[in-house]
Amino acid sequence: MSQLTTMERVGLYGGGALILIGTVGMGLLEIVAGAPHPVSGEGQVVHETLISISVRSYTILLGLLLLAAYGVSNLATKPPEDTSI
Repeated sequence: MSQLTTMERVGLYGGGALILIGTVGMGLLEIVAGAPHPVSGEGQVVHETLISISVRSYTILLGLLLLAAYGVSNLATKPPEDTSI
């Protein structure tokens, strides 16, 4: 197994970390902070968030883009290991 280069580490670890922060990290922060979910007069649940949903979405999207960039660069620069297929 080969050693990872710096760019591969940024793509893999950075992308994975951003996805985990956007889903698990910010979700746990919402639970711990106890974001209220009051009910309006019409019976609708009003969801108030501590962290904007767009910030969470862009964090996850940036992580996915880093992983995709790693995958494309890995596919373009490294020849396949087994060429007998």
